[in-house]
Amino acid sequence: MTTEEFYKTLVDPETRQPLTHSADGKTLIGSNGTTFDIMEGGIVNALYPKTLLEDDAREQYLYDQAYLRYDRGVSWVFETLNKSDEAATRRFMVGLMDLKPGQTVLEVGAGTGKDSALIIEQISPGGTAMLSDLSPNMLRLATQKLQPKEVDVHFLLANGSYLPFADDTFDALFHFGGINTFSERRQAFLEMTRVVKPGGKVVIGDESVAPWLRKTPTYATLLKANPLFRAEVPLEDVPANITDFKLHYIFGNAYYVMEYVVADKAPEVDIDLPIPGKDFVDTWRLRAEKATD
Repeated sequence: MTTEEFYKTLVDPETRQPLTHSADGKTLIGSNGTTFDIMEGGIVNALYPKTLLEDDAREQYLYDQAYLRYDRGVSWVFETLNKSDEAATRRFMVGLMDLKPGQTVLEVGAGTGKDSALIIEQISPGGTAMLSDLSPNMLRLATQKLQPKEVDVHFLLANGSYLPFADDTFDALFHFGGINTFSERRQAFLEMTRVVKPGGKVVIGDESVAPWLRKTPTYATLLKANPLFRAEVPLEDVPANITDFKLHYIFGNAYYVMEYVVADKAPEVDIDLPIPGKDFVDTWRLRAEKATD
């Protein structure tokens, strides 16, 4: 996918209408006149809302300040968690998407590109990786690290809760290490599912110490030291139109990663199908009407 083709895949994250390229090549313009700048290195600033919500703005600031030391800090965290094998675990997570050469993948929260490099490897040759993040500095570092020859890579600033893509754009989507801090987490799950084609995989993960470990001495210390590890797995935010859901605990069972397949529509229960073997009409609906809470 060429740069121009990449621009054509983008939509206004508010209206979901196509964007047009300005004559000077420096901005993309929405149907309502909203402009999205093309920054140095070809990074498209597709952030919405233009003024981020307080929690999102704080995270953007923190990552912008920490981008040079981020990789070392994260590796230290994983090493403390039962001396986890970071490289092998990242490969496991990316492998959950079942990627194939030539596919188009979106990574939300790409950061400095550690997982992005594995995604690129698995869709090579001929694939397209679109890498988004809230932090300009993290993305700039990723652009320097990721320059493959057999995969097209495009970068954009984007809010995971308002993705600038049409429905059913991607073969798969990956996000690891940020969803706990999203201001609009439920909205982010809906968006990250919406932009993936039916049959495509979504993989999402973040901190959450497994329930059976929370009262053990060292994990209790971890929970006290960093409140993010107290987060619960956000099962209530998973959209209804999915299938084949699986949950894994990784990095010393202090992080989770979920995977699911996007479905055309949500599953349903036929509550009016008569139960066989009865000499009278009996259905789930009738049983529910008779039940007392």
